[in-house]
Amino acid sequence: MKVIVLGLMLIFELEAATVDIPFTSSSDQASMTTDLASRRGQLKPPPMPLDARELNLTMFSVIQEQNADLKRVKYYLINGETRLAQVHLSKLAYTNTKLKPVINRYLGILAFIEGRFEKSYEYLNLKELQEISHYKKICTLKALNLIVLDQKNKLETEWRNCLMINLKNFDENHFVWIDTLVQLKLNPRRGLTKTPFKGVKIASLSNEQLKIILKLALYLNQEKIVEDQLNYLDITQVNDNEVRELIGQIYFRLGSLVKAYRFIEDLKSPNAENIKGNLYVLRKKYELAYAQFKLALEQKQNSQNAMERILPLAWLLGDWEEGAKIAERVIAAPQTQINKMALVAAFYTQKGDYDKAKETMDNIVTRSRKGTEIDVTQLHSFVGLMQNKVNVVKKQAAMSCNQYDLINCWLSLQLEQWDSFPLTIRRPDKLPVKKEWERLSQENLNQPLQETVYVNQLDIEELDDKLIKLIPDGQ
Repeated sequence: MKVIVLGLMLIFELEAATVDIPFTSSSDQASMTTDLASRRGQLKPPPMPLDARELNLTMFSVIQEQNADLKRVKYYLINGETRLAQVHLSKLAYTNTKLKPVINRYLGILAFIEGRFEKSYEYLNLKELQEISHYKKICTLKALNLIVLDQKNKLETEWRNCLMINLKNFDENHFVWIDTLVQLKLNPRRGLTKTPFKGVKIASLSNEQLKIILKLALYLNQEKIVEDQLNYLDITQVNDNEVRELIGQIYFRLGSLVKAYRFIEDLKSPNAENIKGNLYVLRKKYELAYAQFKLALEQKQNSQNAMERILPLAWLLGDWEEGAKIAERVIAAPQTQINKMALVAAFYTQKGDYDKAKETMDNIVTRSRKGTEIDVTQLHSFVGLMQNKVNVVKKQAAMSCNQYDLINCWLSLQLEQWDSFPLTIRRPDKLPVKKEWERLSQENLNQPLQETVYVNQLDIEELDDKLIKLIPDGQ
């Protein structure tokens, strides 16, 4: 048997093959193997399903598709659409491709944006990204992760290596950003945040350089340093919408609200709309502020600034439906995720959608210990009351009462005496209320109460004396 197998392998390796093997049944194949030796030189292996050219075209199309996916990911990352970026990256993460280093680099960027700094550093520390061609693109982000993670020893080494590789590639205008952050972590000292602005005349800068300096001033809370120079900007600089937006933000930070509004009045960017909304809030024009923040959200659907400001206004103005939608869209950190869910449940409760509110609070209870905190138990108690779930109300009201909530203590008392209390409280007709206590509290009683005496107290004392001898003998 081994000899036959070896012979077949040798036959298929021969190059001089002229005759194809026809397709036959298993019985015909068995009979054909008896005269294989006589057909030597006439057999050739079956054709490959794809020749080299077709195989190259297939592989090229796959790489093209992966490259297109990475372009989509880059677009989503730039626009802050982290969920969509995650979907495409998840699809690419498990493929064996030459683009693997780029995929891991994007995964590191995505994790950094989402605040998962340890995971981001883990991606960027993979072996394939430590080659010089890739390392020079990721070393600054690795340094930022180490700053957040407070790993100073690694940061010092990482930043030194990054400078050696990228010193010729660094744009001097952008370099000041990352170097300032590194120095604040490694060598903090008084006046360090003012160093980047020493000797800088912003009127002489190009628009791109000016934007970087103004952003750095906002980030380092050094708006006062550049304030005096803003009056000397030329018309070319001021006509740039981004520059005007930054100037408006600086004046808003400094409390010069009139100047801030003049610079951003005709701008339509999300940041400009948010500044306008903030100005309306300060003037207590909440409806106008609400409209401005909604405009900002229309232009940038994941604007955290707009969402964080529109939620309290939605509550204040009673727009429960819109508030619930926006609360669900808020990107919360793991530490505040339960707070976000409680806010969503509160909006659904106010809206009257008790089923969704109950579902959200059940998720809180199963996922966190915060389900026993008073904010959640109060909502849970009220929703159970509206859904006529007596057992739920008793449990949640008792938990709220234990945390000194007087209303839920009263509710617990009512449920102990009145099983149909949830149904009664939801009756559509007007409940009769008799405030007898008000009449009694205001009534003047000039005559004492007349008590009807049915048993004389002296008779009781005599009877008791005969039983226990209240009065000793001889007295």
